[in-house]
Amino acid sequence: MILSAPVTSQRIDFRPDLRPFVVGILRGEGSGPELIDAACSVLDAVAESCRLNFCVKTGGDIGFLSAERTGEFLTDEVAEFCREIFADGGAIMAGAAGGRFVYDMRRRFDLYYKLNPLRSYSELRDVCRITLPAKPLDILVVRENLQDVYQGNSVEASCEDGREILHTCVHREKQVRAVLEVAATAAQRRRNILFVIGKNSGLPAIHSLWRACALEVAGASGVNVLLLDIDYAAYKLLQEPESFDVVVAPNCFGDILSDLGGVLAGSRGLTFGASYAADGAAVYQTNHGAAHDRAETDTANPVGQIFSMAMMLRESFSLQSAARLIEDAVQAVWRAGWRTADLTEPGCKVAGTRQFGELVAREIQSAGVREYEACSAAS
Repeated sequence: MILSAPVTSQRIDFRPDLRPFVVGILRGEGSGPELIDAACSVLDAVAESCRLNFCVKTGGDIGFLSAERTGEFLTDEVAEFCREIFADGGAIMAGAAGGRFVYDMRRRFDLYYKLNPLRSYSELRDVCRITLPAKPLDILVVRENLQDVYQGNSVEASCEDGREILHTCVHREKQVRAVLEVAATAAQRRRNILFVIGKNSGLPAIHSLWRACALEVAGASGVNVLLLDIDYAAYKLLQEPESFDVVVAPNCFGDILSDLGGVLAGSRGLTFGASYAADGAAVYQTNHGAAHDRAETDTANPVGQIFSMAMMLRESFSLQSAARLIEDAVQAVWRAGWRTADLTEPGCKVAGTRQFGELVAREIQSAGVREYEACSAAS
């Protein structure tokens, strides 16, 4: 299970006798490649500042770009590329891609749960369209990936009134328990409260299964359980977000709540997350679409992609301080008055996708110099 606890750690210096951290890049489509380029410029700065060694490899087309050429959103060729990255102890950072790509990836590599951090930032408080608590939010949504309506099967037939679609999906107890165990572990490390999302009246059998499993799993770990229907949970997340901590939900409900995280943060461009398998395989992405209307305009917000990369360093490579360095650098750039177009406010300086990535990279390099000078002065 990949789920790191908050810790304070020293920077990990690169030594020639250690293997590099392997990162597989899938550039995506639409604005995806521009966001990936901005994130990679930040990764280069981290490597230099922290003296880390990364081996970055790039795979083929995904999503609609792939489907136009091959008829598949995830080809065997790209799947084999990912398999080699995972076998080498690496992780995948994927740009946004449409169609069934993310669902096919999850099924192909048994990425059975997804973590979506929902955060707010004091620097962007005036940008948000809703009133937020003074203390920045830090909510974790644990989402089931391999069941529910997104992974169901549809059959189309004709009937007297026209077309008829029969869509079937499953919720297996073993899979539900596995995801709940991830969520309960996270809750133990935080406020020891677990919000379980369902729909009691609308889906009584499914709700009953999740409820019974949640009470048993949480009871064994000493975690307190609160059961909420999805409609009330969505309302409460925007009305009283500070009341939430760790949230666990079936696939579709988790998707809805994760998207609402963009409202809490100030922009959908700030959302991100990652999907994980039991063997450590992980895919890191933004939590938004490919924004084809912003492609090649240098206006898309790269922060969601940059934050997903920081999450990769923390969760897959245990590079806690490097991840924190990235997050601190983004917030320092915001404090300096820089914004991307989606976060524009009076008196700010607007940066394009590439420039914002360069500003973050420059801040990381400056932070490295400041640390070096502080260490030199102390010695």
